[in-house]
Amino acid sequence: MFVPPRKPRREDCRFYHSYTLADGEVVGDWDLRLATSEYLGNVDFDGRSVLEIGPASGFLSFHMEAAGAQVTCLEPPMSHLWDTVPIEGYDTEKWRDEFTGHIERVRNSFWYVHDEKQSSVQLIEADPCNIPEAAGKFDISLLASVLLHCRRPFDILESVARRTRRTVIVTELWNPSLGDLPVCMLLPHQGAQQVHTWWQFTPQFFISALGLLGFTESRILFHHQSQPSENRTVPLFTVVCERPDGLTSAQASR
Repeated sequence: MFVPPRKPRREDCRFYHSYTLADGEVVGDWDLRLATSEYLGNVDFDGRSVLEIGPASGFLSFHMEAAGAQVTCLEPPMSHLWDTVPIEGYDTEKWRDEFTGHIERVRNSFWYVHDEKQSSVQLIEADPCNIPEAAGKFDISLLASVLLHCRRPFDILESVARRTRRTVIVTELWNPSLGDLPVCMLLPHQGAQQVHTWWQFTPQFFISALGLLGFTESRILFHHQSQPSENRTVPLFTVVCERPDGLTSAQASR
């Protein structure tokens, strides 16, 4: 389950996140450096254990570690890789073959930065819909712009909640036209030939879903993040949901 660290070459990496590294500036798909605290819901990570689902190049992982957290990241096995949308007539296998190489290079970028920072962040490979008990329990869990790519977002929330003692943080793209109800919108349609993105959510969707799972105290932050790959700034929301203070540790460990 735990993946041993490795030392990839820089030329074998593709950076999803922007960094300033020892060998120069890296421009990734996203640059979270100007509003990192807002992206993470202004949560205090010092002395906390954290489970992060889908770290990509690891910018948030290493940021939380630098803030005093003990971080464990989870990636699905490469044999699963991605919840592709089943579009009739689309060559999904060709896309998957090409995308596999892309994801391998992104995962290399995580280990490249991990090595440079001499990080202690751990990485496990497991099904996010069924995170094993052997992964442990965590004070905080983070789902940073991953659920839009998942066929079964509620199953992942439930799986993560079982492993979380106190706080769940969810960050997603914000579409204000969806309104204020707890809804999600299916994005793929016959006129859009893309297989990697399923949903857009309202913040209230996660407040309601996580409330069902015992995380009944919530707050929402709205912020903008830079996406250099598209030369734009993008609106996002972060929902922070917590178990109430009166919850016993025995109840939280179930």
